[in-house]
Amino acid sequence: MKKSTRRFPISTEAKNSNGFRVRTAGINLADFKTNPLLLWMHIRPKGEKADEILPLGYWEDIELKDGQITGVPVFDDTDDFAMKIFKKVENGTIKMASAGLLPLEFVEVDGEKWLEKSVLKEASMCDIGSNSESVAVVLYNEADELVKLSEVLTNLNQNTEIPMKLIQLTASTMALLKLSDGATETDAHTAIAELVTLSQTQGTQIKTLESEKDALQLKLDEAENAGKDAKIIALVDKAVEDRKITADQKEGMIKLANADFDAAKAHLDSIPSTPTASSQMKTDAPAGDELMKLTYDELDKSGRLIELKEKNLDGFKEKYKARWGKEYQA
Repeated sequence: MKKSTRRFPISTEAKNSNGFRVRTAGINLADFKTNPLLLWMHIRPKGEKADEILPLGYWEDIELKDGQITGVPVFDDTDDFAMKIFKKVENGTIKMASAGLLPLEFVEVDGEKWLEKSVLKEASMCDIGSNSESVAVVLYNEADELVKLSEVLTNLNQNTEIPMKLIQLTASTMALLKLSDGATETDAHTAIAELVTLSQTQGTQIKTLESEKDALQLKLDEAENAGKDAKIIALVDKAVEDRKITADQKEGMIKLANADFDAAKAHLDSIPSTPTASSQMKTDAPAGDELMKLTYDELDKSGRLIELKEKNLDGFKEKYKARWGKEYQA
């Protein structure tokens, strides 16, 4: 796209050659800012011919200031015709723009006719302006068709209603738009534009909230995964400690637990622990102590003298001496 180095007045309050002025503050720019179409001489292509003049591009840096609307045209550099106009704009051959307005309300002030309220549909580059500030103006009807200004003014002079697009302000429509009784079509346009802006703002807020939600979910997933990893390591380390699996089997068991923790835990729970030599000795000690509570004769009668001898030789010798009155000789 090729942005012009020149800023153009799109609409001013100077009287045009058709004898009326356009109230700059009364121009609704909401739709235009959404789609700031740049045309050539208000030509609207319909796609019926191969050689139709297509839109030249769009407008940027649109300003409403000091009673006029201005903007900078941006031209489509893929369109040969658009680039021809761009060059003529830059070298000063073409010096004016033209506003395409949908009129909503005409009034007469101090003997002068004013287009008091209107909607800017598009803005075109053009060759000849219609007021002293080199600004042209055209009007559209309810079918988005250009109408002759002379016909509009004739209708105004005859107090004939000009057929324009209307919004039916039914009670339900007014309630939805929060409008009071006596609201005009312009009020409705303004309310709708505000709703569109609100919708766009809320859409941006929703996207921001969704991004924040995704970030929080990512952190939560990472925390859950870290907790899961710690749980798996603790399970497998305990299995190695209990000598249910060997250190060589640890990596494989971790993979199994990652795939299905409950299945891995059930498998490890089903494997009996292998006692160490020291734990075995600790287990045996209480049994030797239990035998020492019995007399030599009780041990002999129950056939447990040999068991005591194997588990506690000193205890056996003590029982032997107490029974026979002499030291045991192996």
